[in-house]
Parts: sequence; C-alpha cells; structure tokens
Amino acid sequence: MDNTLIVFASNHGTVDKYARELFRLIDGKVDICNLNEREMVPDLTKYDSVIVGGAIQSGKMQEEISLFCEKHLDELVVKRLGLFIHCPLTGENAQKLLDGAYPKELKDCAVVRDYFGVEANQLKMNIWERIVTTQMIKKKDLIVELLKEKIERFARVMSEADNIPDNRKK
Repeated sequence: MDNTLIVFASNHGTVDKYARELFRLIDGKVDICNLNEREMVPDLTKYDSVIVGGAIQSGKMQEEISLFCEKHLDELVVKRLGLFIHCPLTGENAQKLLDGAYPKELKDCAVVRDYFGVEANQLKMNIWERIVTTQMIKKKDLIVELLKEKIERFARVMSEADNIPDNRKK
C-alpha cells in the first residue's frame, strides 16, 4: 500500500479544496499537511509519494511552500512527486507560472505537474484582493473556474505512477 503526503498552504481556502479533493481521489493512505496551520511537517521518510501545492501570489509561489521545498529538497527528489499551483491564468500563461513555481530539481523529477484554475471567494479576500480580482475578471484576464478534470487527471497519474526508480532511492 502506498503512503502519500499532501503538503500545501492555503490563504483563502481554494488550495485546501484542491488538497481535500486529491485526498479523496488518491489511492492508498493519504495524509494532509496545511503549512499555514502546522508548526511541524510530518516525517517525509514515512511516505512513498509527496504532493506539494500552493498559490501563485504576485507572480511567485507562496513563501511557505518555497521554504518547505528549499528545506526538504533532498528528501523530495527521491519521492514519487506531484506539484500543483493555484493561479488565475490558463494555457501558456499558467504554464509559465507553473514552470517558475518550483526549483528545477523538483520539476525535473516530478511525475506530474499542473495548475488547477482559480476560485474567487471575495468573502475571504481583503479589499485590495477584491479590487484586483474584480478588475481582472472584467478584463477577462482571470478565468474563475476550478478545473476539476485536471485534479482528477493529476490524482490518476499519481496513483498509477510506477515506484521510484532505483537510481533515485537513497
């Protein structure tokens, strides 16, 4: 049986929704760790697979996720790894954000990487976020849609991925 850890940071609840949907869809034993609610990360050696996700803010990955990836880089590169982002763009623009969100070492070894769309919950946003979001929606620069089929595909790839190649095991 496979053990998977989903590590994420969620400010407004959307990334939390992604993590919970992945939790529901991934085969085997799955644990969730919201870095915004925990002081310690579970022991990564206990997991075969790790999924890391967060939101793009001002063109960059959330600080909590960046710091987690930096601190645990050596442990993550030997896992079956999935990476996702929450971003307001789609297509080529979203792919550029995804490409820049994680260290090259992680991108190179991930079995799946994707973006899952965005949800604009204005009740959880501060005034500045509401203004920017409203302007982006009006200009059609923001697609407000959770891409559920992408989440399902991501979970399927993670569940069906072969075990970690021997050359990546420590």
